[in-house]
Amino acid sequence: MNPSLQLASFLAVFLVRRIARRGVLRLPSVRWTIGLAALAAFVGFCGFGVIALRQLISEPEQLSPLLRVVGVSTPLWVLTVFTVVRVLFLKSGELLELTFSFPLTNRARTLGFMLFETMVVGIGVTVMLGALVTGTVAIGGVGILDEVITCLVMPMVVAYLAASAYYLGMERLLLRLRLARLRAFLVPVILAATLLGVYLGVSSQSERVLFAAIGQGDDHFVIQLLFADIAAQHGMIVATVAWLATIAFLVVVVLAMAPRQFDPTRRFAIIPRLFGGSEFGAYFAAHIRGIETITVCGISLAGSYALFVADIRLPPLLLLAVTVQSVYAFVSTEPLRACGPRRHGPTRRYVLVLAPQLATLAIIAVPISALSALTGSQAAEILSVVGFAVSNIVVLTLAGIAFPPEKGNPFSVIAGAAVAGLVTGTIMLGTNLLGLPALFTIGVMLVLTLVAAALSITGMDRIERTARHEVVV
Repeated sequence: MNPSLQLASFLAVFLVRRIARRGVLRLPSVRWTIGLAALAAFVGFCGFGVIALRQLISEPEQLSPLLRVVGVSTPLWVLTVFTVVRVLFLKSGELLELTFSFPLTNRARTLGFMLFETMVVGIGVTVMLGALVTGTVAIGGVGILDEVITCLVMPMVVAYLAASAYYLGMERLLLRLRLARLRAFLVPVILAATLLGVYLGVSSQSERVLFAAIGQGDDHFVIQLLFADIAAQHGMIVATVAWLATIAFLVVVVLAMAPRQFDPTRRFAIIPRLFGGSEFGAYFAAHIRGIETITVCGISLAGSYALFVADIRLPPLLLLAVTVQSVYAFVSTEPLRACGPRRHGPTRRYVLVLAPQLATLAIIAVPISALSALTGSQAAEILSVVGFAVSNIVVLTLAGIAFPPEKGNPFSVIAGAAVAGLVTGTIMLGTNLLGLPALFTIGVMLVLTLVAAALSITGMDRIERTARHEVVV
């Protein structure tokens, strides 16, 4: 177990040193400011959960049905965070390959990654469900903790191990079919389809579980609440023993499924060069040929078509998924900027980074917006989403400059996207809560976009001059 703990510790140190101390986070004042802001936001989130739950629930007896309904959806929350972590690890081939050169057995390596992933997934799920748990304990007291554990904690751990076994089984299948080099495309697609299937299953179960819990329907068994049902019928000790036995079995399955060797991931696809051999064409090809870009565009198109077939009226919100790749734009174009002509000023170099992303958004926005319009979305709604996507590209590009996601670094994208989302979301939420007119909100987003662009140009120029030893740091 000690080698596994050492590997988990190594990954944690990597997470701290290569992410929490890169870019603007090198300054202790910035780290403390962001850390305290995140802590204050989480505390406020939990406080809001207490207030909201007290308004909805007047008697502690009503907490049990609520916990059972939320417990049904725990696999969905866990799989969501697990998917994010796993997809990010797909972009860290150098880090994964490095661990295969360590003096570790396959079992120790798998357990080390499992411990590290459990920590990350646990933190993510805790952040999402922190308000609910805080409000539940505030109303029901310490006595409600047994139900919190059986309805939420136990299913979460089992769901993570099941997701890990599912993912590793998928890796084994791709290796057997000689498709492992396409995992950067296939794995996100399969995980997204699995998420959709889990969401549909959870949606169909929640209502029946709620009516059964309040005594207005027949008992409805769901596997997520197995340990809660065992605890209700046989006691907490029996439920804990059954939970531990399930964990032991799933750990054995995960160890058996773990790959024995590292197989590299192909990161680029072969597609026609749409803009010829121009400089812009080279930057556009570097962006669009990334397998991650193709994957997210394909998922957005497929999701929009599914909404169209289901006749669900919804603005083209899936366009926002295309903007996520903007966090990697600065790093992925670094070789091009390094070999490009020095006659370009910082503004033009920034435009060469930004323009391919906007071109990709324009190409993908046409069919997605058309499908959204056919379902009944208004032109104003579509244009507002497209405008927000443009602003999001600029803000996330700035995040990639301030928190550069280096090679082998799977998590700095989270730091950058979280800060960008926090700033943009706070401004948008503030303007909407104050009931300000739409023109004011548009003006705020325009100012935010321009400020982000100005900071990006300044940051790019400083980073590149530092790399050429023109700036003393």
